[in-house]
Amino acid sequence: MLLRRKNNLLFLLFFLTFSAEASSFPVVRFLNRTQLIAEISDDKGVDEKAMVVITKEDHEVIAIGRIQDVERSTFPMTIKVTILEIIENNLILVGDKVSVINKEFLEDNKVPGFNSLTLGGGNKVSAQYKELAYFGVFTADGHTLDEKEFLVSPFQFQYGVTDDFGFKVVNALWFDGYVNAGFKYRALHNKHAKITVGGLGAYKVQRQDWIAQSSGVITLPSNSKFQNHFMVNFIFDPQSAESRATENLKLFRTSDIRSVTEYITDSWNRVLYGPVYNVELQTFGGT
Repeated sequence: MLLRRKNNLLFLLFFLTFSAEASSFPVVRFLNRTQLIAEISDDKGVDEKAMVVITKEDHEVIAIGRIQDVERSTFPMTIKVTILEIIENNLILVGDKVSVINKEFLEDNKVPGFNSLTLGGGNKVSAQYKELAYFGVFTADGHTLDEKEFLVSPFQFQYGVTDDFGFKVVNALWFDGYVNAGFKYRALHNKHAKITVGGLGAYKVQRQDWIAQSSGVITLPSNSKFQNHFMVNFIFDPQSAESRATENLKLFRTSDIRSVTEYITDSWNRVLYGPVYNVELQTFGGT
């Protein structure tokens, strides 16, 4: 009976160890300074363009990359990984582990590589780990959503038609009789900068009252913890003195220019702070 229990325990330990390592692949060689080759035993869930993390034996995350190619015709099968970000100047060595990033991995491990996680192709990554799609609650817009991703709030609805283009509507305007629609377009998105521009138009037939808004945001990543955002928000309201949206609904009242620094905690909560300049009043405030 004791021997049987011991054998069962050894089998359980072996099974747990194998299961933990099944999704991690060892680095076997380097092609150049930014590309490496890892061996895989099973290509299930290993797709080209998938995001990966590179870890040490103690599971410390040292780098983030993206799979560029999966070679299934060889034995053992291999993947080619392009390194996107080195965490805190760590050194990658042969034998380090490559793991595909998914929701479960992110929940179980504190992955600090914010810059690379927010590059394109992160559709399988939970929204908790992505860049903010909007700032504030009202009209200050951020970057685009991913394709087929949507954002719903009491104030607005946004939908990503593609990774680069999406549309939005402001619910409060619709409820007050303003037909409105807007868009956001990602003009640039790489590891150096992200630029998104947008616009929105609203018109109320009964009052012949129209409002237009144009906006833009430039994001400059600093490291895995900080990003700097520069935002502009311009309002065009030729009937502002009699506009119900401007006066009664208190929407689209002022144009502003703001600089926002975003700090990402280990639990992926965000802290935002920075100055705001009100164009109409020519005064400074803060976030």
